[in-house]
Amino acid sequence: MSEPQFDVVIIGGGFSGTMLAVHLLRRSSSLSVAVVDRGGLRGRGLAYSSPHRFHLLNIPAGEMSAWSDEPDDFLHWARIHYDAALQTRSFPPRAVYGAYVDNLLETALAECGRERFQWIQDEALSFHRRKSKVAVQRRVGSELLARAVVVATGNFPPADPRVPGRKASASSYLYLPWVSDALENLPPLGSVLLAGSGLTSVDLIMALKSKGFRGTIHVVSRKGLFPRERRQQRPDEPWPVFWNDESPRSVRGLLRLIRNQVQAAAEKGINWRSVIDCLRPVTQDIWRSLPLEEQKRFLRHARAYWDVHRHRVAPEIADILADMQNEGQVRMHRGAIGRYSENRNGQAEVQYWDRESRTGKTLLVDRVINCTGSENDGRCIQESFIVSLFVQGFARPDPLFLGLDVDEEGALINYKGVPSRLLYAIGPTRKGCLWETTTVPEIRVQAAAMGEYLAGHLERSRRGTQVSRTA
Repeated sequence: MSEPQFDVVIIGGGFSGTMLAVHLLRRSSSLSVAVVDRGGLRGRGLAYSSPHRFHLLNIPAGEMSAWSDEPDDFLHWARIHYDAALQTRSFPPRAVYGAYVDNLLETALAECGRERFQWIQDEALSFHRRKSKVAVQRRVGSELLARAVVVATGNFPPADPRVPGRKASASSYLYLPWVSDALENLPPLGSVLLAGSGLTSVDLIMALKSKGFRGTIHVVSRKGLFPRERRQQRPDEPWPVFWNDESPRSVRGLLRLIRNQVQAAAEKGINWRSVIDCLRPVTQDIWRSLPLEEQKRFLRHARAYWDVHRHRVAPEIADILADMQNEGQVRMHRGAIGRYSENRNGQAEVQYWDRESRTGKTLLVDRVINCTGSENDGRCIQESFIVSLFVQGFARPDPLFLGLDVDEEGALINYKGVPSRLLYAIGPTRKGCLWETTTVPEIRVQAAAMGEYLAGHLERSRRGTQVSRTA
C-alpha cells in the first residue's frame, strides 16, 4: 500500500495551520493539502478549544478578523451566529472564535473542493527526506509524503521549572496546566498554587471560577505582575506611530522614547494603552532593527513588563480578577519558589523567598500548577518532530533560542545556514526572528503571505518538472 501523498502537509490545526490551509485552497485550484493535528476540532488548537465561559478573547471582536482586508468579517459572523448585539469592542468567548475559524475552512472547502483537503487526527513524530519530498511519520497512521511541510504547532509546551525536593512521583504537582484533570477533585474550599502570573495563570483562575471553586488561589511570581486590563478607547485617542528609522536601536533608548510618548499622551488626556497599541504594526520591524545583544538585553530586563502591558486581558476578566483579589480569594506573592515537598496527607508544602519581606515563607496547598508559560529555549523542547528536525540538521534554533530559525518566507534554515525549500514554519515558532508572532493580527498576515508564496512556488516547480519530462 503506497503512502498518502499531498502537495502540502501542515503540522498543527490551530488558527495558524487552518488559515494557511484556507489560503492555499483559495490560491490554487490544484494543490492538495493535509492538516495533521492531535485534536478532532478543526481550527481550535489550544487557544480556542476552551469550554469555560470566563475564557474570553484578549483582543476585541472588531480586531479579530481572519482577513486583513476585511476587518469586520469576524464581527459580522459573530453577530449572526453568536450574539446580534455584539459590539466592535466586545470580547466574546474563545470557543466562538474557534467556531468561526472552522467555518472559514468549511466555506473554503465548499468553494474550492473537498477532494483536495484532508484533516488527519494524529500526531506527527518525525521527518525524513524521500528524494525530492518529505516523509512525515505519524503515531498511528502510515507515512505521509509531501512536497512541502509547514510547522504550525503554536507555542511550545510549558517549561518545567526545576524545584529542589520535587520528585517525579509528586502527586499534587502538575507540569501541564491544560491536562483534562488539572482542576478535578479539588476540595471546594481547598487551596491551589499557580506558579507564574501571566495569561496562563489568569486562564486557570477563570477556569477555577467557572467550576465554582471557592477556596484560595495563591500565585507566586518573580515580578508579581498580572496582565493589564484592556480599556475601551475613545475614537479620538489613537496615537500616531512614533517609531521610525531615526529611533534608538537600544532597549534603554526605546524605553525612554516610549515613556516620553506616554507622558505626552497623558498631557492630552490619552491613555498609555494607545501608545503601546500604535506600535503594533511596527513591532516586528523594531525587533529586527535591534542588534542581537540588545534583543538579549530586552529578554533579560524588559520582557515581563512589555508582556503585561502589550498582552492584556478583557475588561470583564480584569474586573473579576480584581474582585477576587479584593476578597482575598486570589493572593499574589512576589517571589521565587525554592523547595517543594508533600506531607502524609498528599498536600504540597512549597517554600518560597518573599521579595517584599525578604524572608522565606511556606504555603500549604492541595495542588500546584505550573503556569510559567511556553518554554523559552527551543533547545529544551522534547516534541518528537522538533527533535527530529534538529537531529537531522533540517533546522536550527534562532540565535536567541526562542524558536526555529527561518528566512523571510518562513523557510527553515538548516544547520549549514541554508534555507529549505521543503520545510517551513508559521506562527509562534518564528518568535526569535519576529518577536510578536502569537496573535491573530500578526499570524493572519503570515498565513496570507505564506499561502501566496507556497502556491506559486509549488505550481512553478510542478510546471518545471512537466517541462523537463517532455523535453
